Order: sequence, then C-alpha cells, then structure tokens
Amino acid sequence: MGADVFTLEALEAKYGDSLLLHYGDFDDPRLIVIDGGPATVYADALRPRLDAIQKKRGGGQLEIRMLMVSHIDLDHINGVLKLTEALRKDLDAKRPLPFDILTLWHNSFDDLVGSAGASALSDGAAAAAAAGFGETGAIVAGVKEGRRLRQDADALAINMNSGFDALIQFDTAAKPLKIGGKLTFTVVGPRKPELERLKQDWKTKLGPILEKEKQKEAALAEAAKPDTSIPNLSSIVVLAAFGDKGKEKTILLTGDARGGYIVDSLREAGLLAAGGTMKVDVLKMPHHGSARNCTTDFLQAVLADHYVISANGQNDNPDLETFDNLFAVRPTGSYTIWMTNDVTDAVKHIEKTKPAGVTLNVNKKLKGSLKVELAKAIGW
Repeated sequence: MGADVFTLEALEAKYGDSLLLHYGDFDDPRLIVIDGGPATVYADALRPRLDAIQKKRGGGQLEIRMLMVSHIDLDHINGVLKLTEALRKDLDAKRPLPFDILTLWHNSFDDLVGSAGASALSDGAAAAAAAGFGETGAIVAGVKEGRRLRQDADALAINMNSGFDALIQFDTAAKPLKIGGKLTFTVVGPRKPELERLKQDWKTKLGPILEKEKQKEAALAEAAKPDTSIPNLSSIVVLAAFGDKGKEKTILLTGDARGGYIVDSLREAGLLAAGGTMKVDVLKMPHHGSARNCTTDFLQAVLADHYVISANGQNDNPDLETFDNLFAVRPTGSYTIWMTNDVTDAVKHIEKTKPAGVTLNVNKKLKGSLKVELAKAIGW
C-alpha cells in the first residue's frame, strides 16, 4: 500500500467502546470516530486524543469524515454526546469549532418509531426507573440520549446518515458504499427484523414492556442465554475495506450485535458461503467480548488476524468463555488478541490456555490506546 495508512485505534473506554479509524494518505490521513464510550471517556480519552491529532496536523479545524454511533447504549453514545454538546457550546458562544463533522451515522429513536413512540417516553421513564428493570430502564435512558444526539446534529448542521435514505440497515442488494480515500463500508447490520422489533416494542404502551421485562429477568441472568437486548441487536455493523481492489485490508466493526445475526447477514450478502468461513484482518469483538455474542458458531465463521476487545471487567466482560470458544475453533495458527484494559482474570486465563501461536497485547496505561496498524504506522 506504500504511503497509505489503515489503523484501528481503540481508546481506553472503560466498559464501553470508543474507536478511531485512520485511513488514506500517510501525509494527510482521514479520520472516522466510532462511538464515544461512557460520559467520562470524552474528557479522559476521546477529547485529548482528538486535540493531539489536531495539533499533530498543524492546528486549525480537524475534519472528522464520519461520526458513527453503533447504537443507543449509554456506554457507546454518552461520550459522543459530550462531544456534540461541547461543539454546541462553541457554536452558541460564536467560537470557531475545533472539529468539522461531515456526517453522522446514527439510527435515532425518532427515525425508528416516530413521534407516537417518542411521546410515550416521558411517561414511561419514571416508571421504568422506579421499577428497576435493567434493560427497559437502559433503553429509556439510551433512547433519550439518542434523541438528544439527533437534536445536536441538527443544530450543528451535520449531514445525517449519508448514503442512506433514512435508516442505516442491512440490504442484500446494496453495494459497498464508497467513503473516500480507498475506503468502502459494507453495512451488514442491523437487520430489518431487529429494527422492526425495536419499533414495535416502543409503539406499544410501556406497561406491557415492563411486564415482559419481569418475565425475562430470570432467563437473562443466565450467561449462556443468547443476547436479547433490543438496542444491542439494532447495532450498526460495518465491514470496512481499504486499499486497491483485490488487495484490500478489512475490519469488521460489530458494536454490540449478536454473532449469529452478523453471520446471517454476511451469508445473505454473499460474503460468507453457507457452512464456510471468511477472513478479516481485524474483528472488533461484539459486546465487549460477551460469550452471548461471541459464540462458537460466530468465531468459527469469521476468522481474524487481530481480535480487539474493549472492556474493563465490568458486567463480567470479557467472558472467559469467549476465549475458550475462540481457542476451541482456532487451536493452531498465529493471531493476536488486543485488550483495552488489563482485566486480571481474563489476562490470566488467556495466558494459561492460549495456543502457542497466539499473542496477547494488553493496554496497561490508564489513558492510553491500542493501535492495530494494517498499513504504514501513523507514528503518533
């Protein structure tokens, strides 16, 4: 690739995700921001890193080619909201904006369910919080934040969901979308059934949803159960490919999606043969390495040279079972596991059980980041 760069940088995002994708010409690489982690990650990691990149490029306004929010969970969207809130303050104070966000990829609540569902939100939020239902309470909070992000984007005149008529979703007939600078995105999630499910749940009254949550609590407590979280299953999933035709490097960005649904979309898109496997250079492990999402079937179908996990041990992520699944399907060969945090139990388990060809890279700096360099190293 010569003087090209293609780097996935995983910031220390606590129990969430905050990723930077650097790509294009080495002397003037382009930047995409994917998720922002929990709220504190903005001040601790995301803003300092963006400021450092801006300074490295000589100051002035830093162009962010795309800001992508995979889904509305707070450990993905809140850091992004801190970013857009800061930009709105600059705008209101008539200060020059430090960053120019060209497009926002975000399936907002209003786009998903319309104003009828939105009006039920305020009435249901207090009930959900008082009832203490984990998923419903989290959905209520995430939906509110998602709507705020859409409002920020409107105020900042950021182009929404460029390349799509409205919602970003998987379409078997869609061709890879040209992002620019030899980069293409193939959207393989969310799938239409998951979006329809999200719509229907929020078009109904919140009372039945809360009752449903009561019945599901016991089942969801079992780690072996598949992930049924509505926001997780509506995650934007993208296969990023960079380079000249036939020589592309690839990164599969998965949000918190469920592995089985990703496999279904890859097959329907003609990227994965039935019963076969596909190879990517980097796999961002779904849902922070949860075994409910990183199943044996998924890891057997999608192989990678690099497996990136953003987690700090909260909510038991990454699951030790995830590594057992990975090592079971890949007992031989060379590949690398990257972890954004030094999660003691996971590190010990990997070091004890990993096959001989596996390398473990762990970020041990509180505010550091991991960089998986697939072309020329960016060097900063």
